[in-house]
Amino acid sequence: MDDGTDAKEILDNKILPLRRGYIGVVNRSQRDIEGKKDIKAAQAAERKYFLSHPAYRHLAERAGTAFLQKTLNQQLTNHIREVLPSLRSKLEVQLTSMEVEVKEFKYLGREDASSKPRAMMQMVNRVTHDFEEMIEGGGNSVD
Repeated sequence: MDDGTDAKEILDNKILPLRRGYIGVVNRSQRDIEGKKDIKAAQAAERKYFLSHPAYRHLAERAGTAFLQKTLNQQLTNHIREVLPSLRSKLEVQLTSMEVEVKEFKYLGREDASSKPRAMMQMVNRVTHDFEEMIEGGGNSVD
C-alpha cells in the first residue's frame, strides 16, 4: 500500500468479504528498487508501517509479507495433507493395474506370433479409449 491509501475496511474484510480474509502487504516502490533498498530493509519498513499507522495498527500481527508467507505455507501444507491420502490410493490402484498389464505382456514370446496382434489391438483400444475420455473431459491425460 502506498501512503494515502486507506484500505482499512477492505483489510477488515468488510467491503468484499473473502473466506480467508485479506493480508495487507507493503511492496517496495520503484524508487526503493532503484535506490537498491534490500529485502530485509523493505520488510522492516513494512513492519514499522503497520505498527505505526493508526488505521492498520490493529492488523499489524496479521499483516505483512512474512505473515502472508506463513499463511500460504500453512494453507499449502494443509492442502497437501488433505489430498495426499486420496492421491496415494489412486497411485496404488494405477500401480496394481500396471502390474496386471505387465504380467499380461510378460509372457508374449517371440514364438507366440498369434498373440502379438491381439496384444497390439488391446493397446490401440486402450489408447483410443483414453483419448476419447480426454476429449470428452473425463480423463486427465493420455497414458
